[in-house]
Amino acid sequence: MAASSADTWYSNPFPLVPVVRLGPSADLGEAPVEAADSGNAHVATQFLGDLEGLVRDYLRDRARGGRRGRAIAVVGEFGLGKSHAAREICNRLARPDGPAMWIVDEPVQDFGRMYRDRLRGPADTPEGRAAFEELVRDYYAYVTAARVGEQSSDSRPGRADDIPLGDIALDDIATGLRDRVLDPDKVVSALRYDPEVMHADLRVTLGEVTEHRRFATAFALLQDPRFSSMVWAWLTGDEPAPQLRERGIKDAVTGIDPVFDALAVQGFLHGRVGKPYVLLIDSLEKVLDWPEDSRRTFVDAFERLVNVYVSRGGLLVFCTSPSGLNAFRPSLHERVVQLWPNRFTAELTADLVAEYIGSGARPGPDLGAGAIERWPAPFGSESVALLRELTGGVPREILKTCHHAWQLSEDGGGAVREVTAASVLRAVRDLHDNVSEDQVLSTIHDALALGQWRIASVDPVPARGPAADGPLVVAYWLEPFPNAYIAIVVTPSVLVADDQERITARVRALRGALHPARAEVLLVVNGLVSRTMRDRLARSLGSQPLLYRPGDFEGAVNEALDRLRARLTQLRQEADLAELTSELRGALGEHSSQLGRLRRTVSDLARRDLVAAAPGPARTALPEPVEGRFEEVFSLLDAAVERLAGRSSGGGTGESPPLRAGRADLTALGCATLVRQLTERFRTGADAWFRAASPGAPSEEQWAGLRRVCREYETAVEVLPVQSLGSSGPAHRPSAARAVEALADEVWGGLVSAVRAP
Repeated sequence: MAASSADTWYSNPFPLVPVVRLGPSADLGEAPVEAADSGNAHVATQFLGDLEGLVRDYLRDRARGGRRGRAIAVVGEFGLGKSHAAREICNRLARPDGPAMWIVDEPVQDFGRMYRDRLRGPADTPEGRAAFEELVRDYYAYVTAARVGEQSSDSRPGRADDIPLGDIALDDIATGLRDRVLDPDKVVSALRYDPEVMHADLRVTLGEVTEHRRFATAFALLQDPRFSSMVWAWLTGDEPAPQLRERGIKDAVTGIDPVFDALAVQGFLHGRVGKPYVLLIDSLEKVLDWPEDSRRTFVDAFERLVNVYVSRGGLLVFCTSPSGLNAFRPSLHERVVQLWPNRFTAELTADLVAEYIGSGARPGPDLGAGAIERWPAPFGSESVALLRELTGGVPREILKTCHHAWQLSEDGGGAVREVTAASVLRAVRDLHDNVSEDQVLSTIHDALALGQWRIASVDPVPARGPAADGPLVVAYWLEPFPNAYIAIVVTPSVLVADDQERITARVRALRGALHPARAEVLLVVNGLVSRTMRDRLARSLGSQPLLYRPGDFEGAVNEALDRLRARLTQLRQEADLAELTSELRGALGEHSSQLGRLRRTVSDLARRDLVAAAPGPARTALPEPVEGRFEEVFSLLDAAVERLAGRSSGGGTGESPPLRAGRADLTALGCATLVRQLTERFRTGADAWFRAASPGAPSEEQWAGLRRVCREYETAVEVLPVQSLGSSGPAHRPSAARAVEALADEVWGGLVSAVRAP
């Protein structure tokens, strides 16, 4: 880095928009400055090492029977360095003795235009064209020699390099052609080359891959100087010349399928003669934005191309997001090697910053703690640690933040002596808090209208003054159902512990003013929240914060609110059940104390007398079938009490020792007693309803009253362990449990029939 002193830096070395494109250059938005090449800073990572190792293995591989092809998928989220990795591979392979290489820096829907104007390949340079023409001659000679060898064992006519071909085995001729010992032109001439030989070979080999004849014709004409320029124009995407149309080449290479066909055939020629060939594709996930028809055509054609490269000795490297990879079938996943770049650690973040500002190598322990603390100056270890935490270790975000923090650290003369942690923090806020609060609130309003959410008529928690909450805003109180609320809270970036504590305190205050089971909070962050801070907020709030991002934010808000509404529903049910359970436990506790007294006296009473002593319910005005059903249930419950009371008292027959009362027996006895009381209350309520009901045609309000009486009994019985009451006698008779569980429905049916009877 150019500097006027050891402690002063000038000229911002970091790119404003760090976007890498495939090829020898990078489009970073600014020209590189002296001593800091903004386009080629490189940090060695395990991921890059793995990718380079796979490419080296491919180039070294000369397995018997031909080179083994492979496809490599570089998969990761945006900004993790996928394009940078692909560019490193591109730069390493782009040398005079390197393999043939085709480069697609970004698929576009107009595939013909992309192929014509943006695809980079061997045809871009005179050297590349000459190499490809020589490859075609080699291929013709190779195929012709193999065909003649299959068809005849006679002596071979003609001479090549003054060597009688009749004295050379055809296998040796093929080997000589591959090794460039024999002149392919002389071999083809001597073997009386026929263009149909190549047509037949392409038909056999590529019949299932592409329409081969026009490419075979073009490659044959490529050897004729009269047609070579026309063929090259057609191969690079132009409309075919009239001379080519006369020979069957009628359409330009345009559209998704024809372009992939052209890439497959050109690559196939290299693989056929044992030459390596490479295709690099960046930003493959862009196809997800295409219309369905174009996207499906691309996916099918690309999968065919992968199969050609893998089976025919090519190397295909493509970069995509995880969603882009998932757009392809599982069969493609099995045929590619997947490499996933990781987020940068604090050490890699420091190395990346040092590469751009030219701070030199990381200082060792021998240089002292001060040098380690200041490296990579002017940032220093504290600034780098904060930088890594706030950007999540995403290289693109690191560089953008460094660029802005550098600008904030410049003095009046443009000099930078130190980039402090405070400057990094401010840079992050400036970069991410760039959407107005009004815009966020407007988008949330549209989302609520889309989801038809009910806004509370009155805020359940009074608003406080702006000074109390700072930038924290309760945008809306929603009431998804009566006495249940969801607060939508909007806040700027959450970066440090103070931000998190302020939000947590406010949310706890909101919830503390309401019933815990009747309030949820959706936190919308208009800016950035780091991974660490997001986890902290999720633990303290009980729900994940939602980041505002342009696009389908309305859908994201509605999905989040739906989940919170479902959680409120569950919490309310749990709270109601807990309240009912608490009441039942209190009642069971009271009855347990009564049972304790009962155990002390039951041994002095006859079990039959105990039941007889129980006060029987008075007669009611209920219809006879309904009253009889209640009497039957009371009988079953009395029998259960008699049986359980006898067991708890230790009584038994003379033939077996007395049973000792257990906790389960006492619980069952308490349950039986409580159910009997609930049944008596149910009968009283049913009797009162029947006396008040209008004969023949009760009102809707009266029907609702009957439903409520029956439902209360049914709900109470559902939460009690009535199955512990056991059987009351022979198997063919109903048990107490079944009787009380069915009683509400039977009473409802009997009363309905009675009041509707003429």
